[in-house]
Amino acid sequence: MLQIINYPPKFPKSVHLYITNACNLNCVKCHYRNSDDELVHLKFEKLKKLFYEWKYYGLTSIAIGGGEPLMHPKIIEIVKLGRLFGFHMAVTTNGTHLLPINAHRIHISYDKIHPTWKDESLIRRAIHFYKGLGSKVGINHIVSSLDSIRYIDFAFPEIDTLLLIREKPVSKFNDWESIPRKRKYWIEGCIEHGHCEQGILSFHLGPTLETSICSNIKETIKYTSLEKTWKELIKVKCPIRDAQC
Repeated sequence: MLQIINYPPKFPKSVHLYITNACNLNCVKCHYRNSDDELVHLKFEKLKKLFYEWKYYGLTSIAIGGGEPLMHPKIIEIVKLGRLFGFHMAVTTNGTHLLPINAHRIHISYDKIHPTWKDESLIRRAIHFYKGLGSKVGINHIVSSLDSIRYIDFAFPEIDTLLLIREKPVSKFNDWESIPRKRKYWIEGCIEHGHCEQGILSFHLGPTLETSICSNIKETIKYTSLEKTWKELIKVKCPIRDAQC
């Protein structure tokens, strides 16, 4: 019988790292930033120190987001440095910027929340560009209907994954059980009866070094060190996941 030992781990294995709150789209329904927020980039020298610390504590993967992370002036260097440390590097982008970032995986946000919706030529250009760099490429899709999922599946058969996301803070879509089960479909844990490991295997860190178990939770604490901060983060309860327990 297969047994999982040392679970949960003493320290997280992954970080959702928002390196900037800058964005060129200013989506009206964005859950993560306001257009009048003061512009902040996480400094490259600070990231170097964080990478050294995280490597020491056994972190294995970094998922970079924002804002639009490709608007960070050091995004190419950040991804390159992460790979040198041995981290699995993933980047989420809106697809409007094309830069030669050498990430293991690229996720392109594409749904009715974004003004790029139905701009197939822009999204296909981004898919082919990043695939040409050797990255796995997927689409992050905030689900509004089953038809929107079918549309993406038909329009972009070349993508490696389709991550299906619940709209925040409130979703009008509740028919998750009707979504076809396909290998390339990934469904986030932030849905009813979902299995989420934010605050168990991973955490979120923003450009002002405010941290939380998840980017969807607005209550944050100031990051000091991974050891001290993690002791506080694992005490935090998720109102969606932990309410089901």
